[in-house]
Amino acid sequence: MQNTKLVRKKLKDVTALNDLVSSLEELSAMRYRKTKGNVLTTRGYLDEINFIYRQVKNNYKKLLATNTQSLGKKNSVSQVDVTFRPSTKGTVYVFLSANGGLFGDVVVRNFANFKNYLSRIPADEVVVVGTVGQRLYEYSNLKEKCPYQFFNLSDSSSDRDNLEKILRYCLDFKTIVIFYTRYIEILNQKPVADSVTGDIVFEEAMSSFDSEQPLLDRDYLFEPNIEQVLGLFENQMVNTLFEQKILESGLSKFTSRMVELDTASQKIKENMKKYQLDYQRIKHIESNRKASVQISGAMNLFWYD
Repeated sequence: MQNTKLVRKKLKDVTALNDLVSSLEELSAMRYRKTKGNVLTTRGYLDEINFIYRQVKNNYKKLLATNTQSLGKKNSVSQVDVTFRPSTKGTVYVFLSANGGLFGDVVVRNFANFKNYLSRIPADEVVVVGTVGQRLYEYSNLKEKCPYQFFNLSDSSSDRDNLEKILRYCLDFKTIVIFYTRYIEILNQKPVADSVTGDIVFEEAMSSFDSEQPLLDRDYLFEPNIEQVLGLFENQMVNTLFEQKILESGLSKFTSRMVELDTASQKIKENMKKYQLDYQRIKHIESNRKASVQISGAMNLFWYD
C-alpha cells in the first residue's frame, strides 16, 4: 500500500507538470491569436490574387497555343510552358512540417497527404521543411523514389533568413506546390496541396474548381499587355503566396498544439484530483491506525492496572 510520503511526491510532480503545461498552453494561445490575425486578414485577398494569377496564366497559355497552331504546330493549352522567371527545373513539392513536437497529428496527416500525392503524381524534386518532416521522409521509402533537399525553419514566424533560402531555392522551379495544413476552425485542420505558381496540378484540385472553370476559360483584355501582367505575378506574387502558406501552416500547428495542451491539462488535473483523494484517504487510514494503536495501548494499561 502507498504511504502519504509517496503520494505527496506524486502530487508534487503532477502539480509541477500542470504548471509547465499551463505555461506552454498560454504561450501557444498567444501565438495562435497573433498568427490567426495575420493569416485571416490576408487569406481572402491572397486567395483571390491566386485565382487571378490562374486566370492570367490560362489566358496566356491559350494565346500561345493559338499562335503555335497558326504556325502549323499542334499544342493543347496544358502543354504550353509559361514562365517569366529564370527557372531551369520542372516541379517541386514543398512539404511543410515542424521542428518541435506537441503539435498533435497535423504534421503526420499532412505527410500522409503528401505521400499519397507523391506516389501518384511524381515531382522532379522534394523540399522538406522542418526536422520532423526530415525524419518522416528518411524513415519512409520516399527518398528512394524522389530526391529531396532539407531546409530548417523555425516554428515561429520570424525566421526570415531561412525563409529566404527556401524561396531562392524553390524559385528555380517552374511549378511550386506547397503541402501544408490549412486552418478551418479550432478543432478542424485540413491537409491541402496548393500551387503558388498559378497551376492546377491535381485531379482533386481540378474537381474543386469546376464551378470556377468558366471564369478561368473566359477571355480578358490586358493592359498594357498580358506579358507584363503575367510577368508581375511571376516575379512578385509567388513570394507573397509562398509566405502565406508558411503562415497558414504555422497557424494550424499552434492551433493544434493549443488543443493538445488543453487536453493534456484536463487529464493532468484529473490525476491531481485522484492523488489528492488518495492522499486524504491514506492520511485518514494512517490516522485511524495510529488511533487504534493508542487506544489498544490504553486498554492494555487499563486491564493490567
